[in-house]
Amino acid sequence: MAFMLIASLLVMLALGLPVAFALWLTGLAAVAIFKVTSFTQVAQSMFSGLDSFVLLAIPFFILAGNIMLRSGFAKYLFDLMQTLVGSVSGGASIGASGASAIFGAMTGSSVASAAALGRVMIPVMGSLGYPRPFTAGLMAAGGTLGILIPPSVTFVIYAEMAQQSVKDLFVAGVVPGIVAATAIGIVAFAIARRHGYGKSTEPFSLLAVWRAFVLAGPALLMPAIVLGGIYLGVFTPTEAAAVSAVYGLLIGMFVYRTIRLADLPGIFIDSARSTGAILFILSGALFVGMVATLAGIPDAIVNAITHLNLSPLLFLFLVNAVLLVLGCFLDGFTLLTVVTPLLLPTVKALDINLIHFAIILTLNIEIAAITPPVGLNLFVITGISGTTMQEVVAGAFPFVFALMATLILLTIFPAITLLLL
Repeated sequence: MAFMLIASLLVMLALGLPVAFALWLTGLAAVAIFKVTSFTQVAQSMFSGLDSFVLLAIPFFILAGNIMLRSGFAKYLFDLMQTLVGSVSGGASIGASGASAIFGAMTGSSVASAAALGRVMIPVMGSLGYPRPFTAGLMAAGGTLGILIPPSVTFVIYAEMAQQSVKDLFVAGVVPGIVAATAIGIVAFAIARRHGYGKSTEPFSLLAVWRAFVLAGPALLMPAIVLGGIYLGVFTPTEAAAVSAVYGLLIGMFVYRTIRLADLPGIFIDSARSTGAILFILSGALFVGMVATLAGIPDAIVNAITHLNLSPLLFLFLVNAVLLVLGCFLDGFTLLTVVTPLLLPTVKALDINLIHFAIILTLNIEIAAITPPVGLNLFVITGISGTTMQEVVAGAFPFVFALMATLILLTIFPAITLLLL
């Protein structure tokens, strides 16, 4: 049964069947053929699995991400970073990395971050002398920070699947997010300096920094309110998601005036569609996870790992190797929802910290977003940058190694991940 379950799922995914349908059809076939449970129990389990206050954060964070996408926040953030580092030749590459990190703390979504930042930064950096393939690759990589730096939709979903605290995951994501952003910034600056990309802008000026800070202030205040409120216990992560959506909407409509009443139906409809798709996939993942558990697949994996006598560190490196390969062919959300239920029992058996494992998993998902042929950020940036897929892939290639270096570092030293807990 285990072979049939995994093989049928992989075949359907390879044939291009939507992830949710592949998951549900695999689970339904297993129930119908092997009678591991009843269809009534399936319905009850799926309802109880999705009937969660924690999961209510997903539509609000998605809505907040769509609002950020259309609000113009990205422009003001990049302008601020430019006043700080633009006077240095190649400094805009660092500014773009910093803006990506800050914007990631607003959206919780890799694709939304890449799209919003790319639309603003690619033309501006082009005017400063940066080749479009380089900037496109940088924006594709910078967008991945949206799922590592809290708040993160990925963390919310993982928290529900692993029964972990969303707040703890958000706290744990801060330091790894900074490390990843720093790695991307260092690689970007090194490439820019080596090839002479970019020209310096006006000399550094405190007055210019202050003016840019005033304009970016409302945008910068958003992650401070949301994350500060969570960490101080003012509101829960779910309530924080609602606060972020309302705050972003108010700033976009009445401060920056980039969102009009006529834009709201489109924003809400897009958010509802994305939410429906995510919850449909999540329900299928919970279903397959339940069937796999009843079929004894997690136990079989645990026994196999036990016989191999792998240490926790070697197991994590094995998982990284497998996920890096799968990430070339599966999108990150599929990795999260399909692989996680199968690995969690082994992670628990080896006494690996589940928060640390979440960060490792998320970093692999980040890398999957910029590795061909299925990297979603590559497609997003190709669509908005006016470059070919080959150029975006070439531009993103160095940043894959930056994220892999971060992954290795955090795998070996879990204390970095757990520093703030």
